[in-house]
Amino acid sequence: MVPLLLAAVSLVAPPPDARPGEVVVRLAAAPAPAPNPALKYQLLPEVRELTPGNPAQWYLRCFAEQRIFFFNKEVAAERERYRTMPLKDLPADKLKDYGGHALTQADWGARLDTPDWQALDRVQTEGTDLVQPEIASLRILAEALQVRFRGELARHDFDAALVTAKTMFALARHLGEHPSSEANAVGMSAAEMALDTLTEMVQQPGCPNLYWALTDLPCPLVNLRKGFQGDRALAVTELKAYRDDVVMTDAELDELVGRLSGRSGLAREQAGQPPRNVRARLAAQAKDSDRVRAARARLAEAGCKEELVAKFSPLQVILLDEKREYEARRDDAMKLLGLAHWQIDARSAKDAPWDGPFAELLPKVAEARRVQGRLEQRVAILRHVESLRLYAAAHGGKLPGTLDEAGEPLPADPFTGRPFAYVRVGNTAKLRGGAPKDEANNPAFNWSYEITIRK
Repeated sequence: MVPLLLAAVSLVAPPPDARPGEVVVRLAAAPAPAPNPALKYQLLPEVRELTPGNPAQWYLRCFAEQRIFFFNKEVAAERERYRTMPLKDLPADKLKDYGGHALTQADWGARLDTPDWQALDRVQTEGTDLVQPEIASLRILAEALQVRFRGELARHDFDAALVTAKTMFALARHLGEHPSSEANAVGMSAAEMALDTLTEMVQQPGCPNLYWALTDLPCPLVNLRKGFQGDRALAVTELKAYRDDVVMTDAELDELVGRLSGRSGLAREQAGQPPRNVRARLAAQAKDSDRVRAARARLAEAGCKEELVAKFSPLQVILLDEKREYEARRDDAMKLLGLAHWQIDARSAKDAPWDGPFAELLPKVAEARRVQGRLEQRVAILRHVESLRLYAAAHGGKLPGTLDEAGEPLPADPFTGRPFAYVRVGNTAKLRGGAPKDEANNPAFNWSYEITIRK
């Protein structure tokens, strides 16, 4: 998903030296010194603002009394217009108290200290049948908060806007505590929305400098570890039925293959992939005596009792061997969670694709880490923008010749580990980051920035 940024910036045709598929983002901002004290403004609630309690309950409570506001088609279409129209065209007065009590409850929830989504038991017991319709609703909550955020900017009410920014970033952080990658993804989407509007905010006349507020944000902003561990628990529950401690009957195996075939078909349909005859494929493999013999040996080597493995039918052997291969590949994906983005690219390039019957259960860690990296990159770029505003405030509106001259510590590009590319052309600074491997021409990752300091 490409972040909206619709009214936040001017998206222009790429210059002649642009990379293929590059999106050029133009920002115009005024010089602004650092606030005093430095952390006068912050982007997440701090301890002195917190109250004991569970924010998850309050986020979900937002929908209890105002379902029309959140789910009515006409209201949803209006909300989308408000999210995307130019800030100058927003009906600022109409958006006063937008969302009313529902969004006030979200503010309250964001300032509670102990998130518990009460999903752990379900994740550990329900397997891949788990359905979580409440997660999608929280994206709608983030969209509504973004509209309120933009309305506050349109009125130049920066204090109120920062309250909403804190709520959105806290919601994103709390979704990173949910034990499912689906919820983590919604958290990253909420953070993208907040960054879209924060990018608008730093361009508004009179906006305070947020360099230290951005620097104070945790990295990563939305954690993925708990979500992927939850997905792993779902898969473990699903695969318990594939037993390696007893000889399974033909009827039991046939039931497993039928469930496997149905789940695989649905997953491939949702991913836009062609169907695959899992049942026929497994049957063919079970008739391949050499393949079955090699699979028996791998199961024994993995710790299964040889005398029991010898009694398994060929189909049970094939299924257990595929389960063993899935578990190895799953952990090869999971171990990437702790690596830097460029290290993930280097390792992922060596991974051979796998289309085994459990391939749809493999965690998409590399893909999610790229989205997480884009968040990190956007925060880093905004820190650069604010450092340029700091420099301009101290140097008569001028831009530094190099990033080293900017004067404040600047983060490296999370995708390369190296400094961002920076060139000053007149009163415009050109800033460009890297992209993940094989994504250099993908507009979702291929952005450069042109920052002009207004007089």
